[in-house]
Amino acid sequence: MSMPGDAPPPRPRVAVTPMRPERITERAGAARWVVLGWIVTVALTVVTVLLIVASLDDIRAVLAADLIREHPDSGTDAGRAVDVSLLIGAGVALVVVVLGVTGAVRLWNGRRSGRTLLTVGALVATAGAVGFHLTVGPSSAGLGDAGLPTPALWAPTAAAVIALVATGAAFTRAVSTSLR
Repeated sequence: MSMPGDAPPPRPRVAVTPMRPERITERAGAARWVVLGWIVTVALTVVTVLLIVASLDDIRAVLAADLIREHPDSGTDAGRAVDVSLLIGAGVALVVVVLGVTGAVRLWNGRRSGRTLLTVGALVATAGAVGFHLTVGPSSAGLGDAGLPTPALWAPTAAAVIALVATGAAFTRAVSTSLR
């Protein structure tokens, strides 16, 4: 019971403070370079695919002729092997583009899963570059005559190197602290 004229006791001060340190919400400068690197990687991959598609019949003929020259008993199987190689290459390029774009967007939005997607994308790009050179390397002289410019032969390698470097930068401390 309170007595007349008595004021209620003073309320205690209550402060709600976070139990964890505040997370940095601004985007790290290195994240911009990672995304830029992946934009270049995706662009190189798309340009390479478009250059191959522009001269697909001629490129296919050169690859099949070189394969038959190396393995004369292959016959019509050489054409099928070239078709399968080109389809696998297109699939790898599609995977690199999807992982690169998705990973870059997620990293840009501050999500840790973006790094994982970019890591897988860089590994796929590297495997694709190796496969590309194993497929077209023996026929590189003839591919120029078929309409595939020489720089396009090195675009998958350049894309893979840029992807690896950009993805490596995604694992720096500056980027890691800005991810959630």
